[in-house]
Amino acid sequence: MSGQDLHRLRGAGSVASGMAGPGRITPITIISPVRRWWAWWLRLTWPLARWNPLVVRPLIRLGFINFAHWSLFDRVPAGGPRRDRRRLKQPYVLFQSNFNGPADLYIDAFSLVVRGRIWLLWGGAYGYPGARPMEHFRGFILEKQVPTGHYWSAYPDGSSRMVVSALRLRDAVDRFGAEAAQLPPDEFAAAYRYFLGEVQAHL
Repeated sequence: MSGQDLHRLRGAGSVASGMAGPGRITPITIISPVRRWWAWWLRLTWPLARWNPLVVRPLIRLGFINFAHWSLFDRVPAGGPRRDRRRLKQPYVLFQSNFNGPADLYIDAFSLVVRGRIWLLWGGAYGYPGARPMEHFRGFILEKQVPTGHYWSAYPDGSSRMVVSALRLRDAVDRFGAEAAQLPPDEFAAAYRYFLGEVQAHL
């Protein structure tokens, strides 16, 4: 994939605030070339990072990320027969994510909260300036951003916090229903009032 190919893929202009998606959701797609030795580092560390809570937990705590996926490719088309694939001059990291809010805040949160983990991903990318200062990191991301022409969301009007809260409320209702099924009316009324207090934050 040449520089001209990437330029055509990105289109005429990236919007600094990210590309609007359905409802509350903003998608972002980033393609960045990396050094070949860095690709080997990623292949070695990604399987470990996927199940490491020290890597995953800070991303979950941010609370506004619905989905994030990284992949690595050095031939196109990636899924075709090997004899039909064209080997690229360097490997590329493809990063896809969707989140709640504008892209600028998403990028800045990465710079502030998980900058060490971001280096483990893009440290070997061409032109990577580091996560600080934020302006340089934001410029790097927006330069590599490509338009997201197709996007689907199961809950376009719900933020990630709303979805998590709804799931917790569903579990709480199921538990209460099982526990309260045999209660007499006076005990049920007291249990129900207590239950409403317990789940108030999710209503």
